[in-house]
Amino acid sequence: MGLWIDDAIARALSRLKGIAAETADFPHITENGTWQCTPDGVWTGGFWAGLLWLAWKTDQEDRTLKAATAFTDRLLLRAEDKHNHDLGFMFFPSAVRGWQLTGEQRFHEGAIRAAYALAGQFNTRAGYIPGWGFFGGEDWSGSVLVDTLMNLPLLVWAAERGAGPGLMDVVHRQVETTLRNHLRHDGSVFHVYRFDPASGQPRGGDTYQGLAPDSSWARGQSWAITGLGILAQMTGAPEYLAASERVAAYFLDHLPADGVPPWDFKATGNDQPKDSAAGAIASYGFQKLFRVTGNRMYFDAASKLLHALASTCGNKTDRGGLLLHSTADLPHGLGIDESTMYGDFYYLKSLISLKTMSLDAGGRHVH
Repeated sequence: MGLWIDDAIARALSRLKGIAAETADFPHITENGTWQCTPDGVWTGGFWAGLLWLAWKTDQEDRTLKAATAFTDRLLLRAEDKHNHDLGFMFFPSAVRGWQLTGEQRFHEGAIRAAYALAGQFNTRAGYIPGWGFFGGEDWSGSVLVDTLMNLPLLVWAAERGAGPGLMDVVHRQVETTLRNHLRHDGSVFHVYRFDPASGQPRGGDTYQGLAPDSSWARGQSWAITGLGILAQMTGAPEYLAASERVAAYFLDHLPADGVPPWDFKATGNDQPKDSAAGAIASYGFQKLFRVTGNRMYFDAASKLLHALASTCGNKTDRGGLLLHSTADLPHGLGIDESTMYGDFYYLKSLISLKTMSLDAGGRHVH
């Protein structure tokens, strides 16, 4: 694989420690290279705590453990938020991972509470967890986001620990709704699908952060690949694997020659911003597909994506995030050609995962 991955990990960990020294709050996205931070972590706080847990597993330093613990504890105050579809993003990288690494029971209990709060938002009649209500100056009631797939592993984890069979029903029905409505015949996905909030009847596809309702927002594609890939690994459901592979094929077929995704695959012109975060997320998803299928193509795709990101987007300065050239929300002018906390998290997580993935002579993952 070469020394590039060791260098990329070392640079990322160094920048992570720099960010930790610079802020007492949760970094969210950068603005002109400077982190914009929030006291409660909005929906990305779990990624910051997750980065600190990744760092602690590597360095085993007391100050890193204290920081990871402190930020996870701050998030636990929001574990019972029943109006937040991103509880999986918030509590799997933080509380679940913290419990796995330390055995701390309060992290386990907090993650279980968050799972119940997420499942409690499920609309049993219509078959979905709603994304937003009134958001960004618009009424998005009845919206279902492809991003929500990434939050469902928290429910699977909780169900595996005896939190109740009803959680798995939520998982399966949410995925069923998403595959039926978001997934297009060519393997691309809608970012948002709207339903009538009163009747539950489908209205049609839409987007908030993509180019157009019928376009292919790159980060939405990567959320689908990775969310479905993780769920396929956790549940063994063949339909989840098949869907993840369909979206993965679309992603790879439309990836430009430089290996870094555009912000939207249907945005034309050479001056379109990149979204390195979409590449980092997709790389992790390809690694999951490789683990499930043993198909060396996915290992190679993950490696090539990360090499491209490390070469062109990995931060080599002492300012900003780990990963440069992300696009958070182009239509609303937010985080364009910046760093994002989710991009940073999946970049480092994917690098570490790829480095530790051993291969036998046949190219299959050795568990």
